[in-house]
Amino acid sequence: MDKKLIADAYGIDVSSLDAVLKVTDSKIDAATLIKMASDGSDAIVSLAKDIVTKAIAKHGNVPLVFPETAYGLPLLYGWKGILEIDLNGSLSLLNDLEAAGCASMEDGLKAGENAMYAAEIIEAVRYINGNVNEGEGFVPDRILRELGLSFVDETIPGAVLFLGRKEKDVPEIRKMVRNCQSKGMVSCASGDCLDQMRDNGIAIGWDRMFYPLGNFTATVHALNFAARAAYSFGSIEQGDREKLRAYLVKRPKIVVIHMGSLNNLDAAFAFAALLHSAVVVTDNDVPNISGALRSCNDNLDMIQVGIEERKITVKLEPIELPVAYGPAFEGETVRRPQTYLEAGGTKSRSFEILTKANEKDVEDNRITIIGKNIDEFGKGDTTDLGIIVRIYGKDVQSDLEPVIERNIHHFLNYAEGIWHAGQRDSNWIRISDTAKESGFKLEHIGKILIHKIKEEFGKIVTRVQVMIITDPAEVSKHYDIAKKTYDARDERLKGLTDDSVNVFYTCTMCQSFAPDHVCIIAPERLGLCGAINWLDAKASNGLSPNGPNAPIEKGNVLSAEKGEWGGTNDIVRSQSHGNVERMCMYSLMDSPMTSCGCFEVIIAMTSDMQAVVLVDRDHTGMTPVGMKFSTLAGSIGGGRQTPGFMGIGKKYITSKKFISAEGGLKRVAWMPKRLKESLADDIKRIGKELGVPDMYDKIADETVTEDAEQLMQWMSDNEHPALSMSPLI
Repeated sequence: MDKKLIADAYGIDVSSLDAVLKVTDSKIDAATLIKMASDGSDAIVSLAKDIVTKAIAKHGNVPLVFPETAYGLPLLYGWKGILEIDLNGSLSLLNDLEAAGCASMEDGLKAGENAMYAAEIIEAVRYINGNVNEGEGFVPDRILRELGLSFVDETIPGAVLFLGRKEKDVPEIRKMVRNCQSKGMVSCASGDCLDQMRDNGIAIGWDRMFYPLGNFTATVHALNFAARAAYSFGSIEQGDREKLRAYLVKRPKIVVIHMGSLNNLDAAFAFAALLHSAVVVTDNDVPNISGALRSCNDNLDMIQVGIEERKITVKLEPIELPVAYGPAFEGETVRRPQTYLEAGGTKSRSFEILTKANEKDVEDNRITIIGKNIDEFGKGDTTDLGIIVRIYGKDVQSDLEPVIERNIHHFLNYAEGIWHAGQRDSNWIRISDTAKESGFKLEHIGKILIHKIKEEFGKIVTRVQVMIITDPAEVSKHYDIAKKTYDARDERLKGLTDDSVNVFYTCTMCQSFAPDHVCIIAPERLGLCGAINWLDAKASNGLSPNGPNAPIEKGNVLSAEKGEWGGTNDIVRSQSHGNVERMCMYSLMDSPMTSCGCFEVIIAMTSDMQAVVLVDRDHTGMTPVGMKFSTLAGSIGGGRQTPGFMGIGKKYITSKKFISAEGGLKRVAWMPKRLKESLADDIKRIGKELGVPDMYDKIADETVTEDAEQLMQWMSDNEHPALSMSPLI
């Protein structure tokens, strides 16, 4: 590490880094490793005291907190039971830390724990000083929640933290990163390794599931990211060390890859990682400890060694493509200047459709291109596009068509440099310059879809063929056929209501992270993650009868108004291990559905108990209930049942059963502007149906106010319908 750069960034003397970053190049036995960790811990704690003292002199006694989190300084929250701490309090905590010894494994873990507290405090001070590079540092809670379902179903099987640096560039470093991404792993990098990756042209960013943490003590953000999974999904309370430790043994599964010389701070962080049940793999000559520490001289083999030691199961099968492929690229954005070819959106006609066909009409693995291919277009061109998928399987039912079709979005977005949005005839696709230069062509879209459909739905789908059309006349002809299929599906779904079916479905996917939570999926209420509706759950049960989506006979009606049945109560009681006795599907106030942590939107009762506000996880500002999304989320996740507060899927807002026991949409007084605009047509339609044609205009947003009293005044001035309704309590 460049000591001068670190000293300048953290406002410290270069000489104060000597003990922290002291390197040991010789063979490192167990005693030496523990001694290094102890020395590194003592040095970083001493440095933290100096940094905090200077911060007090500069800022006074101000609170320490990371942005966009409900957990203050998350490691202090979980391991020490501290939710709120200020500069004076942090200095007292540092002074009270008992120095670690250097004689045993327990001493090493103590050194790691002290070091991670000091590192968190140092990083929090950087935020006070406004000295954090944009796009680096603390990873917000909302990103953890966005990844929640992928962690749950093991699309993301684990996380890798890259540390250290070789004296010379590692020629295999790009292969190491691509190997990690192709396995679906979340990646983090800090210190010199982060700079080395950037120097090698590796794209890093939050939109790629590759998080740049920063330098020096910023490594600690990988640990507090892991710990927050326990708080968000596992309902681990602050200071419950034993439950936190037990949770981290099971998930999330972390591998630390360390390359190059080992310094004292690295050693201390290694023990902090072990405290979080991570496996550390290094190319240094260190003692091998099964399931904890491994030496591996082959850089290309380090990730695989870590996966085996941490017992990570990789489900993603490789596809031969000219670009990298994996969920790491699902959040990647291809912007207009980087776009080689574009289809859909407002630029051209584009559609995608998947239908079942007779056995003789599906030639397995066939890919047909009609019209020009990618390399026949020019830079920045726009094209009409049709993607037509035909599948066959003896047990494939028509209801499965839209379920499988919706996965086209994810399957294509996993390809690096390919951006996909929307669905059906409102899709939008961009292919980047880099993808085109790498040799990506339309047939690779077909290859992806065939491979992934068989991988995900191979139990029932035995044949897949794909046709991709760019010829405008052919696109138009096939679009007219597809439109008839879309219309027929919509008609079929119109009659699908909670009252028209006798069976709901459970969704217990999140129980691996939130053991006491269970979603009940109904036609008019999708899962709170927003990803699983009633048809999805039905299809999932057909594919895997013993899987997470089991049918529920509704049983006796206990309350039609609140949506309570004997059968659903029995299941909720059983699946929550007796922690939840009853649940009302349509009520916010009486035994509402529990929340895991993957929810898209939170409903929260206003302070006057007259209305509700809605806030989605993309909104980072304050709400009129005095809490941001992250704080609200921290109080309701992990399987809690919290009357007046509930996590939901965004599409549930437009359901007729949306908190219908409390008056439905007429109770909504505030939501973020972007969320409101995205639902504008539905809100206006529902408002008319409820007899409030100007309902859209009566809902305030952050441009109106973020204050509780001002919201009450707005409601009064605009004659909000909630004011004429009975209070929620």
